[in-house]
Amino acid sequence: MTATHAGQVVLVDPVGTLEPVRAALEGVPGLELVHAERLPRGAGIVAVLVPPEVPVGTAELRELPDLRVVAATATGYDHLDLEALSAAGVWATRCAGYCDEEVAEHAIAFTVDLLRGITLLDRSVHAGEWDYARAAPRRVGGAVLGIVGLGRIGREVARRAVALEMEVLAADPAVPESDLSGVRPTGLEELLGAADVVTLHAPLTPETRGLIGARQLAAMRPSSYLVNCARAELVDRDALGEALRAGRLAGCALDVLVPEPPAADQPERSWPRTLINPHAAWYSPQSATEPYRRAGEAVAAVLQGREPRDAIARPQTNPTGGNRG
Repeated sequence: MTATHAGQVVLVDPVGTLEPVRAALEGVPGLELVHAERLPRGAGIVAVLVPPEVPVGTAELRELPDLRVVAATATGYDHLDLEALSAAGVWATRCAGYCDEEVAEHAIAFTVDLLRGITLLDRSVHAGEWDYARAAPRRVGGAVLGIVGLGRIGREVARRAVALEMEVLAADPAVPESDLSGVRPTGLEELLGAADVVTLHAPLTPETRGLIGARQLAAMRPSSYLVNCARAELVDRDALGEALRAGRLAGCALDVLVPEPPAADQPERSWPRTLINPHAAWYSPQSATEPYRRAGEAVAAVLQGREPRDAIARPQTNPTGGNRG
Protein backbone atom coordinates (compact mmCIF):
# COMPACT_ATOMS: atom_id res chain seq x y z
CA MET A 1 0.00 0.00 0.00
CA THR A 2 1.57 3.26 -1.16
CA ALA A 3 1.49 6.42 0.97
CA THR A 4 0.36 9.58 -0.83
CA HIS A 5 0.87 12.99 0.76
CA ALA A 6 0.45 15.87 -1.68
CA GLY A 7 -2.99 17.06 -2.70
CA GLN A 8 -6.15 18.80 -1.58
CA VAL A 9 -8.50 17.65 1.20
CA VAL A 10 -12.00 19.13 0.99
CA LEU A 11 -14.57 19.31 3.78
CA VAL A 12 -18.00 19.55 2.12
CA ASP A 13 -20.19 20.14 5.14
CA PRO A 14 -22.00 23.43 5.93
CA VAL A 15 -22.01 22.79 9.69
CA GLY A 16 -18.52 21.32 9.85
CA THR A 17 -15.41 22.97 11.23
CA LEU A 18 -11.90 22.71 9.83
CA GLU A 19 -9.96 22.78 13.10
CA PRO A 20 -10.49 19.12 14.15
CA VAL A 21 -9.66 18.02 10.60
CA ARG A 22 -6.55 20.19 10.48
CA ALA A 23 -5.35 18.79 13.82
CA ALA A 24 -5.84 15.21 12.59
CA LEU A 25 -3.88 15.92 9.39
CA GLU A 26 -1.00 17.67 11.14
CA GLY A 27 1.42 14.80 10.55
CA VAL A 28 0.72 14.56 6.82
CA PRO A 29 2.82 17.04 4.79
CA GLY A 30 1.90 18.67 1.49
CA LEU A 31 -1.87 18.93 1.99
CA GLU A 32 -4.15 21.88 1.34
CA LEU A 33 -7.30 21.82 3.50
CA VAL A 34 -10.38 23.51 2.01
CA HIS A 35 -13.95 24.09 3.21
CA ALA A 36 -16.48 23.98 0.34
CA GLU A 37 -20.26 24.33 0.04
CA ARG A 38 -20.56 21.65 -2.67
CA LEU A 39 -18.59 18.67 -3.87
CA PRO A 40 -15.57 19.84 -5.90
CA ARG A 41 -14.28 18.43 -9.14
CA GLY A 42 -10.92 18.29 -10.83
CA ALA A 43 -7.45 16.86 -10.42
CA GLY A 44 -5.40 17.06 -7.24
CA ILE A 45 -8.23 16.32 -4.80
CA VAL A 46 -7.15 13.30 -2.75
CA ALA A 47 -9.86 13.27 -0.07
CA VAL A 48 -13.39 14.55 0.54
CA LEU A 49 -15.24 14.64 3.85
CA VAL A 50 -19.00 14.57 3.25
CA PRO A 51 -22.26 14.61 5.28
CA PRO A 52 -25.35 12.51 4.40
CA GLU A 53 -26.64 15.25 2.07
CA VAL A 54 -23.68 14.89 -0.32
CA PRO A 55 -23.73 11.73 -2.45
CA VAL A 56 -20.59 10.24 -3.94
CA GLY A 57 -20.91 7.62 -6.65
CA THR A 58 -19.94 6.86 -10.24
CA ALA A 59 -20.79 10.30 -11.62
CA GLU A 60 -18.86 12.13 -8.91
CA LEU A 61 -15.86 9.81 -9.21
CA ARG A 62 -15.48 10.70 -12.89
CA GLU A 63 -14.81 14.28 -11.82
CA LEU A 64 -12.29 13.32 -9.10
CA PRO A 65 -9.50 11.36 -10.83
CA ASP A 66 -7.03 11.60 -7.93
CA LEU A 67 -9.43 10.75 -5.11
CA ARG A 68 -8.07 8.33 -2.51
CA VAL A 69 -10.64 8.43 0.30
CA VAL A 70 -14.21 9.55 1.03
CA ALA A 71 -14.83 10.06 4.76
CA ALA A 72 -18.47 10.34 5.81
CA THR A 73 -18.92 12.80 8.68
CA ALA A 74 -21.84 10.73 9.96
CA THR A 75 -22.81 7.26 11.10
CA GLY A 76 -25.02 6.53 8.08
CA TYR A 77 -23.52 5.99 4.65
CA ASP A 78 -26.47 5.38 2.32
CA HIS A 79 -25.30 8.43 0.35
CA LEU A 80 -22.13 6.61 -0.73
CA ASP A 81 -21.98 4.07 -3.57
CA LEU A 82 -19.61 1.65 -1.88
CA GLU A 83 -19.33 -0.67 -4.87
CA ALA A 84 -18.39 2.19 -7.20
CA LEU A 85 -15.89 3.58 -4.70
CA SER A 86 -14.21 0.23 -4.17
CA ALA A 87 -14.05 -0.45 -7.91
CA ALA A 88 -12.46 2.96 -8.44
CA GLY A 89 -9.76 2.19 -5.88
CA VAL A 90 -11.10 4.58 -3.25
CA TRP A 91 -11.44 4.02 0.49
CA ALA A 92 -14.66 5.00 2.27
CA THR A 93 -15.12 5.43 6.02
CA ARG A 94 -17.83 6.53 8.42
CA CYS A 95 -18.01 7.80 12.01
CA ALA A 96 -19.89 5.00 13.71
CA GLY A 97 -21.21 5.68 17.19
CA TYR A 98 -20.12 9.29 17.61
CA CYS A 99 -23.63 10.48 18.56
CA ASP A 100 -25.37 7.33 19.83
CA GLU A 101 -26.17 8.85 23.21
CA GLU A 102 -27.47 12.09 21.73
CA VAL A 103 -29.82 10.39 19.27
CA ALA A 104 -31.07 7.96 21.91
CA GLU A 105 -31.79 10.80 24.31
CA HIS A 106 -33.59 12.74 21.58
CA ALA A 107 -35.79 9.74 20.76
CA ILE A 108 -36.66 9.30 24.43
CA ALA A 109 -37.34 13.03 24.78
CA PHE A 110 -39.73 12.87 21.82
CA THR A 111 -41.38 9.79 23.35
CA VAL A 112 -41.98 11.44 26.71
CA ASP A 113 -43.09 14.69 25.04
CA LEU A 114 -45.71 12.89 22.95
CA LEU A 115 -47.03 10.75 25.80
CA ARG A 116 -47.27 13.72 28.18
CA GLY A 117 -48.53 16.11 25.49
CA ILE A 118 -45.98 18.76 26.43
CA THR A 119 -45.40 20.52 23.11
CA LEU A 120 -48.96 20.06 21.84
CA LEU A 121 -50.35 21.54 25.08
CA ASP A 122 -47.88 24.42 24.89
CA ARG A 123 -49.13 25.19 21.39
CA SER A 124 -52.74 25.12 22.60
CA VAL A 125 -52.01 27.58 25.41
CA HIS A 126 -50.27 29.96 23.00
CA ALA A 127 -53.36 29.67 20.81
CA GLY A 128 -55.49 30.96 23.70
CA GLU A 129 -56.78 27.66 25.10
CA TRP A 130 -56.48 26.25 28.63
CA ASP A 131 -57.52 22.61 28.41
CA TYR A 132 -55.25 19.62 29.13
CA ALA A 133 -57.67 17.39 27.22
CA ARG A 134 -56.35 18.91 23.97
CA ALA A 135 -53.45 16.46 24.35
CA ALA A 136 -54.33 14.50 27.47
CA PRO A 137 -51.10 13.41 29.22
CA ARG A 138 -50.51 9.69 29.62
CA ARG A 139 -48.32 7.82 32.10
CA VAL A 140 -44.86 7.02 30.75
CA GLY A 141 -44.12 4.19 33.16
CA GLY A 142 -45.89 1.08 31.89
CA ALA A 143 -46.35 2.47 28.37
CA VAL A 144 -45.14 0.20 25.55
CA LEU A 145 -42.21 1.44 23.45
CA GLY A 146 -41.56 -0.39 20.19
CA ILE A 147 -37.99 -0.05 18.89
CA VAL A 148 -37.48 -0.88 15.21
CA GLY A 149 -33.77 -1.60 14.81
CA LEU A 150 -31.73 -2.83 17.75
CA GLY A 151 -28.28 -1.64 16.74
CA ARG A 152 -26.11 0.65 18.85
CA ILE A 153 -28.64 3.51 19.02
CA GLY A 154 -31.62 1.22 19.42
CA ARG A 155 -29.93 -0.46 22.38
CA GLU A 156 -29.21 2.92 23.99
CA VAL A 157 -32.88 3.85 23.56
CA ALA A 158 -33.91 0.55 25.12
CA ARG A 159 -31.73 1.07 28.20
CA ARG A 160 -33.24 4.50 28.80
CA ALA A 161 -36.78 3.26 28.25
CA VAL A 162 -36.29 0.42 30.72
CA ALA A 163 -35.01 2.96 33.27
CA LEU A 164 -38.29 4.85 32.80
CA GLU A 165 -40.13 1.59 33.57
CA MET A 166 -41.56 1.30 30.08
CA GLU A 167 -42.36 -2.04 28.51
CA VAL A 168 -39.92 -2.39 25.62
CA LEU A 169 -40.42 -4.41 22.45
CA ALA A 170 -37.75 -4.62 19.75
CA ALA A 171 -37.94 -5.78 16.13
CA ASP A 172 -34.74 -6.42 14.20
CA PRO A 173 -34.29 -9.41 11.88
CA ALA A 174 -30.51 -9.13 12.34
CA VAL A 175 -30.89 -9.40 16.13
CA PRO A 176 -33.43 -12.19 16.74
CA GLU A 177 -32.66 -12.27 20.46
CA SER A 178 -31.74 -9.49 22.87
CA ASP A 179 -29.35 -9.74 25.80
CA LEU A 180 -30.77 -6.51 27.26
CA SER A 181 -32.76 -6.99 30.42
CA GLY A 182 -36.33 -5.79 30.06
CA VAL A 183 -36.37 -5.92 26.24
CA ARG A 184 -38.59 -8.44 24.45
CA PRO A 185 -37.74 -9.25 20.81
CA THR A 186 -40.75 -9.55 18.54
CA GLY A 187 -41.82 -9.31 14.93
CA LEU A 188 -42.55 -5.96 13.32
CA GLU A 189 -46.29 -6.53 12.94
CA GLU A 190 -46.72 -7.54 16.58
CA LEU A 191 -44.66 -4.56 17.70
CA LEU A 192 -46.71 -2.10 15.66
CA GLY A 193 -49.97 -3.41 17.05
CA ALA A 194 -48.84 -3.36 20.68
CA ALA A 195 -46.74 -0.18 21.01
CA ASP A 196 -47.91 3.15 22.39
CA VAL A 197 -44.87 4.73 20.72
CA VAL A 198 -42.87 3.29 17.81
CA THR A 199 -39.35 4.69 17.38
CA LEU A 200 -37.26 3.95 14.27
CA HIS A 201 -33.55 3.15 14.48
CA ALA A 202 -32.97 1.01 11.38
CA PRO A 203 -30.35 1.87 8.75
CA LEU A 204 -31.57 3.00 5.34
CA THR A 205 -31.02 0.21 2.82
CA PRO A 206 -32.93 -0.93 -0.28
CA GLU A 207 -34.74 -3.37 2.02
CA THR A 208 -35.73 -0.80 4.64
CA ARG A 209 -36.69 2.08 2.33
CA GLY A 210 -40.43 2.60 2.90
CA LEU A 211 -40.36 0.12 5.79
CA ILE A 212 -43.27 1.93 7.43
CA GLY A 213 -45.97 2.27 4.78
CA ALA A 214 -49.75 2.32 4.66
CA ARG A 215 -50.10 -1.30 5.76
CA GLN A 216 -47.74 -0.89 8.72
CA LEU A 217 -49.38 2.36 9.82
CA ALA A 218 -52.78 0.64 9.65
CA ALA A 219 -51.43 -1.98 12.07
CA MET A 220 -50.75 0.73 14.67
CA ARG A 221 -53.51 1.78 17.06
CA PRO A 222 -55.13 5.23 16.64
CA SER A 223 -53.78 6.16 20.09
CA SER A 224 -50.15 5.43 19.18
CA TYR A 225 -47.30 7.68 18.06
CA LEU A 226 -44.40 7.39 15.62
CA VAL A 227 -40.90 8.80 16.27
CA ASN A 228 -38.24 9.02 13.55
CA CYS A 229 -34.71 10.19 14.37
CA ALA A 230 -33.12 7.88 11.79
CA ARG A 231 -33.79 8.42 8.08
CA ALA A 232 -36.88 10.05 6.58
CA GLU A 233 -37.01 7.51 3.75
CA LEU A 234 -37.80 4.70 6.20
CA VAL A 235 -41.37 6.02 6.16
CA ASP A 236 -43.83 6.47 3.29
CA ARG A 237 -44.46 10.20 3.70
CA ASP A 238 -47.81 10.26 1.92
CA ALA A 239 -49.13 7.33 3.95
CA LEU A 240 -48.02 8.93 7.23
CA GLY A 241 -49.65 12.24 6.36
CA GLU A 242 -52.89 10.51 5.44
CA ALA A 243 -52.91 8.49 8.69
CA LEU A 244 -52.44 11.67 10.75
CA ARG A 245 -55.08 13.67 8.88
CA ALA A 246 -57.57 10.80 9.16
CA GLY A 247 -56.98 10.41 12.90
CA ARG A 248 -55.62 6.88 12.51
CA LEU A 249 -52.48 7.92 14.41
CA ALA A 250 -52.29 10.10 17.52
CA GLY A 251 -49.23 12.01 16.32
CA CYS A 252 -45.60 11.81 15.29
CA ALA A 253 -42.22 13.38 15.99
CA LEU A 254 -39.69 13.80 13.18
CA ASP A 255 -36.06 14.87 13.27
CA VAL A 256 -35.47 14.01 9.60
CA LEU A 257 -37.18 15.17 6.42
CA VAL A 258 -36.65 15.00 2.67
CA PRO A 259 -35.59 17.52 1.59
CA GLU A 260 -33.90 19.45 4.36
CA PRO A 261 -34.56 22.22 5.15
CA PRO A 262 -38.25 21.86 4.21
CA ALA A 263 -39.88 24.12 1.67
CA ALA A 264 -42.69 26.41 2.80
CA ASP A 265 -45.27 24.09 1.24
CA GLN A 266 -43.68 20.79 2.34
CA PRO A 267 -46.51 18.48 3.55
CA GLU A 268 -45.08 17.74 7.00
CA ARG A 269 -45.36 21.38 8.02
CA SER A 270 -49.16 21.21 7.85
CA TRP A 271 -49.72 17.78 9.39
CA PRO A 272 -51.75 17.72 12.64
CA ARG A 273 -50.17 16.65 15.94
CA THR A 274 -46.67 16.63 14.44
CA LEU A 275 -43.43 17.68 16.14
CA ILE A 276 -40.53 18.56 13.83
CA ASN A 277 -36.92 19.27 14.79
CA PRO A 278 -34.23 20.53 12.36
CA HIS A 279 -32.14 17.33 12.20
CA ALA A 280 -30.89 18.11 15.71
CA ALA A 281 -30.82 14.67 17.36
CA TRP A 282 -27.12 14.14 16.64
CA TYR A 283 -25.98 17.37 18.25
CA SER A 284 -24.33 18.20 21.54
CA PRO A 285 -21.18 20.21 22.25
CA GLN A 286 -19.40 16.89 22.72
CA SER A 287 -20.54 15.43 19.39
CA ALA A 288 -20.17 18.64 17.36
CA THR A 289 -16.46 18.12 16.57
CA GLU A 290 -16.09 14.35 16.92
CA PRO A 291 -17.09 13.34 13.35
CA TYR A 292 -14.69 15.83 11.81
CA ARG A 293 -11.79 14.71 13.98
CA ARG A 294 -12.48 11.07 13.15
CA ALA A 295 -12.94 11.75 9.44
CA GLY A 296 -9.66 13.66 9.45
CA GLU A 297 -7.93 10.75 11.16
CA ALA A 298 -9.30 8.38 8.51
CA VAL A 299 -7.95 10.58 5.73
CA ALA A 300 -4.55 10.78 7.45
CA ALA A 301 -4.41 7.00 7.78
CA VAL A 302 -5.12 6.41 4.09
CA LEU A 303 -2.65 9.05 2.92
CA GLN A 304 0.02 7.54 5.18
CA GLY A 305 -0.59 4.05 3.80
CA ARG A 306 -2.52 2.68 6.79
CA GLU A 307 -5.98 1.13 7.02
CA PRO A 308 -8.43 3.68 8.40
CA ARG A 309 -10.82 3.15 11.30
CA ASP A 310 -14.43 2.27 10.39
CA ALA A 311 -13.68 1.45 6.76
CA ILE A 312 -16.83 0.59 4.79
CA ALA A 313 -15.22 0.29 1.34
CA ARG A 314 -11.72 -0.85 0.46
CA PRO A 315 -9.93 -0.31 -2.87
CA GLN A 316 -10.04 -3.14 -5.36
CA THR A 317 -6.89 -3.84 -7.34
CA ASN A 318 -7.09 -2.12 -10.72
CA PRO A 319 -6.56 -4.18 -13.90
CA THR A 320 -3.12 -2.58 -14.28
CA GLY A 321 -2.08 -4.13 -10.99
CA GLY A 322 -2.08 -0.93 -8.95
CA ASN A 323 -4.69 0.89 -6.95
CA ARG A 324 -5.44 4.36 -5.66
CA GLY A 325 -5.03 3.37 -2.03
